[in-house]
Amino acid sequence: MKWIMAALAELFSLFVDDVWFSVAIILWIAFGILEVPNLPIDSDWDAPLLFIGCAIILMISTWRAARSRQ
Repeated sequence: MKWIMAALAELFSLFVDDVWFSVAIILWIAFGILEVPNLPIDSDWDAPLLFIGCAIILMISTWRAARSRQ
C-alpha cells in the first residue's frame, strides 16, 4: 500500500511543484468565472482583473520561494 501512495505522490509532483500557487490560481479563475460578471464594473475590466490577479499570485509565489531559500 505504501508503494501506491509513493507512486501517486511522485505522479502528483510531476505536475504540481507549488501546491499553494496551483490552488491560488484555480481559486482566482473560479472567482473570475463566478463573481466578476456580477461586480458593478464595466465588462471591459474582466480580462485586466484576471491578469492582475494572476500576476499578483505569481509575485507572491515567487517571493515565498525566494524567502524560503534564504
